[in-house]
Amino acid sequence: MPSSEKQQDESEFEAEVLRISRALFAPENEFQGSTYIGTAERDGVFVGPDSVTIVECTVSGRKDKAEKDGRKLHEACLAKSREHPFKAVKGFFVTRDEPTAVQRAVIKGFGPPLVACSFSQLRGQLVDSLKYLELRSSYPFGSAREPSSGNHEDLKPYVAVDPVESGTGEPFSVARVTEEVKHGKSVLLYGDYGAGKSMLLRELHRRLAKAHRKNTFGPFPILLNLRDHQGQVYPVEALERHAREIGFPAPAQLVRAWRAGDVTLILDGFDEIATPGWIGKTSAMRDIRRRSVELVRRFCRDTPASTSVVLAGRAHFFDSEREMRNALGARDDALSLMAGEPSEEQAREILDAYGWRDSLPDWLPSRPLLLSYLGSSSALQNSIEGTFGRSAGEGWHMMLDRISEREADMEMGVDGFTIRKVLERLATQARRSADGLGPISQEELTSVFHSVCGYAPDEGSYQLLQRLPGLGAMDSVDGSRRFVDVSLVDAARAGDVVACILEPNTDSPLLEMTGSIACLDEVGVDVAAVRLEEESAASSGRAYSSANAFQRRGVSDAVIADIIRVSARLWPEEESRTPISVHEVEFRSFSLSADAKGYDWLSFHDCVIQELDLTDHDGYALPHFQNCLIGQMVGVASWSALQDGRFVECEVAQFDAQMSTAKGILALKTTPMNKVMLTILKKVYAQRGTGRKESALFRGLDTKHRELVPDALQRLTAEGLITSARSSSTRLCLPVRGAASRVRRILQAPQSSSDSILE
Repeated sequence: MPSSEKQQDESEFEAEVLRISRALFAPENEFQGSTYIGTAERDGVFVGPDSVTIVECTVSGRKDKAEKDGRKLHEACLAKSREHPFKAVKGFFVTRDEPTAVQRAVIKGFGPPLVACSFSQLRGQLVDSLKYLELRSSYPFGSAREPSSGNHEDLKPYVAVDPVESGTGEPFSVARVTEEVKHGKSVLLYGDYGAGKSMLLRELHRRLAKAHRKNTFGPFPILLNLRDHQGQVYPVEALERHAREIGFPAPAQLVRAWRAGDVTLILDGFDEIATPGWIGKTSAMRDIRRRSVELVRRFCRDTPASTSVVLAGRAHFFDSEREMRNALGARDDALSLMAGEPSEEQAREILDAYGWRDSLPDWLPSRPLLLSYLGSSSALQNSIEGTFGRSAGEGWHMMLDRISEREADMEMGVDGFTIRKVLERLATQARRSADGLGPISQEELTSVFHSVCGYAPDEGSYQLLQRLPGLGAMDSVDGSRRFVDVSLVDAARAGDVVACILEPNTDSPLLEMTGSIACLDEVGVDVAAVRLEEESAASSGRAYSSANAFQRRGVSDAVIADIIRVSARLWPEEESRTPISVHEVEFRSFSLSADAKGYDWLSFHDCVIQELDLTDHDGYALPHFQNCLIGQMVGVASWSALQDGRFVECEVAQFDAQMSTAKGILALKTTPMNKVMLTILKKVYAQRGTGRKESALFRGLDTKHRELVPDALQRLTAEGLITSARSSSTRLCLPVRGAASRVRRILQAPQSSSDSILE
């Protein structure tokens, strides 16, 4: 090593020894350090209330260095004993590595009060960081748990999903975040539920711990689960409780190390600390939220500026990023990162860990947590039912249960069933808005909780309402919220619809809605159908009689339409005997079941249908449409293909191209196998992510073409263009995530397409 580098190395070592010694022996006087005793300079002299400590440090392992420094220590101790006769005097000979046997013998020869020790031993008096890290690794890291077992120790391998910098959108790998933190950069990580924040912090802690074990001169990471510190506002109390939680025997050591700047502090879950003393006032929500994070703010204020603080939680707990930074006391130069969504490859890697080998259905959510829920449940399901995954309805039904149970783990006063009911009721409340997403005021949050639970929310329940999954800030002035996850809110809307069908005489907010409200989309219809299949009391007759009764009571026609669509999905062979008319309702999509005998009893008046799916139409009687606006007519090329008198004074913005309809495909000059594959792709990709029953893929085909369907399905599955699922006893064919653009190109020009799937 060059002499300049060697000198710098020795200087850095000496500075670190003095920093640790100052924290240990004279924390009340941070300006003590090297000084002269007589005419000789000493590396460090620290005079405390009851003791005097003298330190000599060296990077050398030679005997002569121990003899020289030992003599200096011995003389200095004698001098300080005479100067401070009522104080204990101690001398430390500190080496960077473990002292050699010869060095220990030399120092021991000088007698008390001299001691030879390594830097690690000296630092261990401040805090046994290696012992802490060993114990911390066995304690949960926030909400990071294996979905199937709930075990925090049985986690699948970490799949890196890069967060992105707020404002620039620049991705930050976990390796890059680690380097920033190691260099003293503070970080504010935020995102919605299930975005993988706790998993990222766990990986960050693991990397920082590994770096510390290699070089114990640097700070070590302390990660606190803030949910463990309900009601605490003082950092010292929180650190001591954390030490007891993990079984660390010396809580005061963590406090000393933190104050000495020897810690990288990681605080997970700033949205999970309840507000003491909340009494139900909604007029000062911002002040309430600010009080709830008092502990975090004090940690940020009192942590030495030379070390980093990493904060993580749900962004939507606050009304804006500005409020979040101010309330938390985040440092001005802190790096703001938003938890990102996994790419297709990362999503597959997450599911691969659970043995999912099929293509990814298009309806799958993007959040790592939800992918893990599906992976763990499908792994159990696959062992019984073969290789099929879940349908959209089954998947979201299961995920709503899991999400609610997870929230209940954070708030012990409310169980998962109740949390799901609150989410479902809020989703119903949001149906009053044009887009069905909100706003939901703070007063409505409180009143919905009261209507479901029968009592006003306490401080813990209030905290739960502020961080409910899928809800985000809408207005920073009044604190209103709105749903930010379209599929989640649609799945949650199904809850009250199912309750109305099963118990039409029970009070429900849907029965009070008489004006225009948002309808269920395909996911919501699927979830409602799955839930009704689980109920032995559910029946076609009961559902249609409820729809008729509600319409006579003036309930919104959107609710009537929901019941009809769910019932048709479940019992398509049944026909309603009483005509039902739906007026002035807007549908994002509306599809008719191929299993129905006819819809002659159903009529739509003055409705807006963005997409009317007639792909499965096979000669049965269509509903009556009067003065309706239809954006896209899927599966039909022109008015001439429709039954006379079924569309009166209606407008259609766009029909399908002739060659992409079922009849057009069968008329193409191509092989029979190509025709069958094209009709399957058309049907499967026509419906928004929820796919088709396998039986529907045979409709509209003659005997010769029907015989080719199984082989065509096998080819399309092998090519990764469709995937299978099983809903109850029905096999479904689902579109594959990321394949829609390829399928669109094939269907737009099937005869000129050079795609490898076509013969």
